[in-house]
Amino acid sequence: MIQIIRGPETSPGIFEYSPSLALCGRSRQPLLDACRQIKRAGGDTAQRAGVFREGRDTPDISCPVEAGAALTVEETVSGPRFRKYQPYPGRT
Repeated sequence: MIQIIRGPETSPGIFEYSPSLALCGRSRQPLLDACRQIKRAGGDTAQRAGVFREGRDTPDISCPVEAGAALTVEETVSGPRFRKYQPYPGRT
């Protein structure tokens, strides 16, 4: 399993994260954003990725990298929903 270490909250709802592949970022969706980074970097998309808090042996949440890279969370009036990820224009 690819470990994504969840770091501190840098602003409300945004956490630092660092997958074990020398990548890092800040996100409201660290697992899904890290999966997209891993995929762009040529990482093994068949592996699972999991978000770990420092000092924990089990992930808080995990998914296959390929599945996580294909999803995003959309906030709706009826609550959060998973939907297909669409990159911003000009980004991959």
